[in-house]
Amino acid sequence: MKTIAIIPAYNEESTIGDVIKGTSQFVDEILIINDGSTDNTSDIAKSADAIIIDNIVNRGLGKTIKRGYAEAVKRGADIVVQIDADGQYDPKEIPKLIQPILDNKADLVLGTRLENLKYEMPWLKKQGNRAFTWLLRRLTGADIKDGQTGFRATRKEVFETVEIQGDFTYTQEMIVKTAKEGWRIANVPVNFYQRSAGESRLMSSPLSYAWRAWIIIIRTIRDYDPLKFFGLPGIVLTIAGIFLGAAILYKFAVIGIIGHTPAVILTTLLIMSGIQLLFLALMADMRK
Repeated sequence: MKTIAIIPAYNEESTIGDVIKGTSQFVDEILIINDGSTDNTSDIAKSADAIIIDNIVNRGLGKTIKRGYAEAVKRGADIVVQIDADGQYDPKEIPKLIQPILDNKADLVLGTRLENLKYEMPWLKKQGNRAFTWLLRRLTGADIKDGQTGFRATRKEVFETVEIQGDFTYTQEMIVKTAKEGWRIANVPVNFYQRSAGESRLMSSPLSYAWRAWIIIIRTIRDYDPLKFFGLPGIVLTIAGIFLGAAILYKFAVIGIIGHTPAVILTTLLIMSGIQLLFLALMADMRK
């Protein structure tokens, strides 16, 4: 089976050479998707005999990863390994990452970091990772231990049904879509090291990352389960309107007046909004 590694890179001149050297021992080809770097990342990668795919401008991690996976499949990859360019993952662990796919036990394998941290990850980042991982487990029903990892291996057939849409990030979206399409997800503990130079190019701040990741997750769930996404709020609003309306009618039956015009308006709005959401849920589910 042909194994191709994709390495997204943005201004990683200090580490990209070592990552390519370590990765080349375990894969057939290496694709560096250079996302508009302004340093020597591209030149160093070329001198290390990697295949370079250049984005003229910085397009974001989501689009960069999407391009990398598409190019790997086009080049005949049976397994695509993704690893970061910053040196925080150990390329020597690639064989154990792809083994579940070779054994036909998984289709997407996630390199889980939290068991083997080699430095003290910032508290906010660690807790955010755990929160997103818990959410992904709830949404997908899959046994996910690290929903943010950038070290993963994927069977090529997954890409026939899973397409990345998000421009900013891809990690949660890919996991949700893989699970929703019925592919098997496995976890392999890997070591995770502190960056030797610079800082993360992905997150301007943890709150910014969390906000954008939430938007991507919500959009993905909306697309895969519109009946639940729109239907549940529709049911809640409709029931709330019915209960409020029943209270108003009971008052009218007892004392003979409606009273409280705002309550009547609210009842109407709740029921109308609920019914609209239910119709929207049915229409979206028919078009899915």
